[in-house]
Amino acid sequence: MKFSEFETIDKLLKYFDLTVEKQEFMNFQATPEIVLPAHLREDIIFFLANRGNTDREAYACEALIFPILKEAWKRNPRAKLYSHPQIKYEDLILVPDYVVAPKNRTGEDVFQKPLLVTVEAKHDDYDLGWVDAYKQLIVARLLNKNPDIPIYAVVSIGKGWEFGKLDGNIIYRHPLGLGLDNANKLLGVLDFIFADCVKTAEKFNMY
Repeated sequence: MKFSEFETIDKLLKYFDLTVEKQEFMNFQATPEIVLPAHLREDIIFFLANRGNTDREAYACEALIFPILKEAWKRNPRAKLYSHPQIKYEDLILVPDYVVAPKNRTGEDVFQKPLLVTVEAKHDDYDLGWVDAYKQLIVARLLNKNPDIPIYAVVSIGKGWEFGKLDGNIIYRHPLGLGLDNANKLLGVLDFIFADCVKTAEKFNMY
């Protein structure tokens, strides 16, 4: 079947023999906090204080989500953070807001092997954001051509962040989220995920 023929996300998950489980696949409490740089904290407060009623998805992506992802990326430079790349499979074209993949060893900027997909939840609706994330996780797995490669997912509204992971035949969704009111813990969790992506790339010889 082509992707366009699936009427619901439930049918898509069943076709690929995937189940969704809400489970603490990461221990937030055990993850060390990383202090957000003072300039970034000041920027976040400024952006939130001056956010207008019409400033929505793009505003959150550019002003809130990317700057924090960038901090985790800077700490893990063997990963590569891509902004709004197209991922394609058959008749489906998806555009994740941000993707983490191994840095190409040739130095050329070639997108390959997604290990983390990030979705900005439209209309601040996490459930709709996760529907997009499930699709992106499936396509990322198909692109990787190896079901043993785990892939993380982040769904964010800017102020709040939720986390998931496709591992085997299960998409784990962490029942707890993190927000900008706990920004040091948020950065610590993102740093852990970026570092784990690097470990996965090493394990599966992606460099």
